[in-house]
Amino acid sequence: MRFGLEQTRSARRWTSQAPQPQLRLRALVTLPWSDACALEITRARRQDLEQQLPYGALAGAVTMLSTRRGGDLRAARWQAGPHDNSLHAASYTSVIAAPDGRPAVTAAAMIALPGVMDSAAVSCADVLIEDTAAWTTALGGHRGVPLDFEEVQDVLFHAWETAAELLPAVFGDPALRRWTAPPTTELRLSTERHDDTGAAPALPSVVDFSALGPSSRGPRQEMAVTITAEPSLRRAERQDLMRRALVHMARAFGHLHAEVGLA
Repeated sequence: MRFGLEQTRSARRWTSQAPQPQLRLRALVTLPWSDACALEITRARRQDLEQQLPYGALAGAVTMLSTRRGGDLRAARWQAGPHDNSLHAASYTSVIAAPDGRPAVTAAAMIALPGVMDSAAVSCADVLIEDTAAWTTALGGHRGVPLDFEEVQDVLFHAWETAAELLPAVFGDPALRRWTAPPTTELRLSTERHDDTGAAPALPSVVDFSALGPSSRGPRQEMAVTITAEPSLRRAERQDLMRRALVHMARAFGHLHAEVGLA
């Protein structure tokens, strides 16, 4: 097991939507399976995934964000897309909108086997704050941002659990797979929607990093850490590994006093 700051090959995969979200919280797992070319999604396994998503960890993370703000916004309705759905890929999203129809928060789950340009299967779970104003409206006037770092940690934990456990099962039992290279998990926070100046706002405009202590660096639009480790973990092991990975990330981005107990 090790932590690093290098981006994985698929770090920005599935990020071409327009308009871009104001905040993306992402867990992306690279799965270099030896038998990937022989796998496919059966009808039964796809139906099982569709039944689990409304009650799964990712939906729970979205619900948690609203209940902490006095709202009741659930990721209960999931639709196929907007990315590839085939024998070799799955893509599902749940969009929470303001009363006027503006997207406020989106949960997205994607997985795909290797293609022409890829050497490994990739699984991804995102929680997107699409529009902070629309989210405030959907919450009945309760302000949605900033998120505190504990909330970010909770969302990333549930996204990682989804990308590492739920989504790979659509191709059968992950325990039966063999690795051709070490698997990795990338945990990422990013602001992506450009403002009137043509730049994305800095992360501290939507995330409160005070629990990590002061930063010796200037404003940034993204932070990420890559974990090289077996993705299938017990819950306590995943929690411990994620806390240590986020502290590694925080220190690398200037929060030199960050400790595991603060993350």
